[in-house]
Amino acid sequence: MEHLHHFELNQDPFQNEPDLRFYVDSAFHRNAQLRMERGLRQSKGLCVLTGEGGTGKTLLARRILDSLEEEMFDANLMVMLAGAADAPSVLARFARQVGIDEPSEDRSTLLAQLYEQLAIVREDGRHTVLILDDAHILSREAMAEVCGLLNLEYEDRRLLSLLLVGVPELDVTLSHDPSLSARVDVRVQLPPLDLENTKGYLAHRLSVVGGSPDLFSPAAVTALYKLGRGRPRLLNTLADNALFEAYLEGQKQVDGPHVERSAGDLGVGSDPGTTYSQIPAARVPTGSAAAAAMAPDAGSDPNEDSALELSTVAAPGDDGEGDVDLGSLLDSGDDGDLTVVSLGDESGDAVAGPGASARNLDAEIDSGLGEVADELPVFAATNTAVPTAEPTRVAFTDTSNDAGDEIEDLFVELIEE
Repeated sequence: MEHLHHFELNQDPFQNEPDLRFYVDSAFHRNAQLRMERGLRQSKGLCVLTGEGGTGKTLLARRILDSLEEEMFDANLMVMLAGAADAPSVLARFARQVGIDEPSEDRSTLLAQLYEQLAIVREDGRHTVLILDDAHILSREAMAEVCGLLNLEYEDRRLLSLLLVGVPELDVTLSHDPSLSARVDVRVQLPPLDLENTKGYLAHRLSVVGGSPDLFSPAAVTALYKLGRGRPRLLNTLADNALFEAYLEGQKQVDGPHVERSAGDLGVGSDPGTTYSQIPAARVPTGSAAAAAMAPDAGSDPNEDSALELSTVAAPGDDGEGDVDLGSLLDSGDDGDLTVVSLGDESGDAVAGPGASARNLDAEIDSGLGEVADELPVFAATNTAVPTAEPTRVAFTDTSNDAGDEIEDLFVELIEE
């Protein structure tokens, strides 16, 4: 790929594939692996590994599988698939993996086949391990049937250890069956990466393909951490798109805006369920009515990163040429023709900037804006600090004959930008 050559990378460093070369032994993953391996090496019955989607559970499961020596373990990994996660299907798949060529369709016969095969493995001096990835897909009945295999014993020793890997809903399924929940010997929840481990994650991925960790600026790394939520899968997606954004600009280093642009395109926010969209540099003039209307509640943190800001836009100057900064217009004490109208106010009352009176929205339209007012853009921002903040519409109430043309020119200018 041309953009990878541009950065002197010999391979895609951020592919979301279960390739163990890209496994990053972060402090969180190392801790989870040590705890899971301890349970399996001690022939514990039921081990449970959970984590939010994209935190790296699948790659960790493969890492654990790879770490179990063939001389000591007959380790098997099965990924649960929607539509094929019922008890008969899972037991038949497991039977084939442990060497049963023709699993019986009869449940009792199939269990007898499994017992005989697992006993052979035990006599060979090894212990059977079954790892079920995406185990949260299993129904409660299928879960109970699979965990029932833990009752199989040979010469007073358990024949099987079971590792269930899934999202937190897996814990919910287990909790609904007290008999299963009580059998959990080891339970680990894999958390998202913190900033330091995110840096290490990106650096390792780049090093595998011959890249330098300096390919991402400190601002880019911070943006990836915040917008990627510490989840490797999302980090990969954002980093891959940010690389391409930097390539399109002919840059040799990925910076914060490249990551932000990628997040905006992907509809990714810094918190689950939120989205991110770029907002131009902006400010709210101190003491203006617009600032008062959108000020955060008394209980909110004034230092929140997500505090609402009024976007700065270009507006036609008094002479019809040049640009006037919207923030400057609001901040000025001169008589002006600018009105900032609150869209969410049921009364339709306008919130006026300095030098303009607050009038009813309908009256503003009647006063000369006409049909152009319906086309005025909405300047809005996702604001987690002030969830009730209202979007605003900016209207220039110049009633001269050229007002409509000037407004249309303004927003054509904005669209082109």
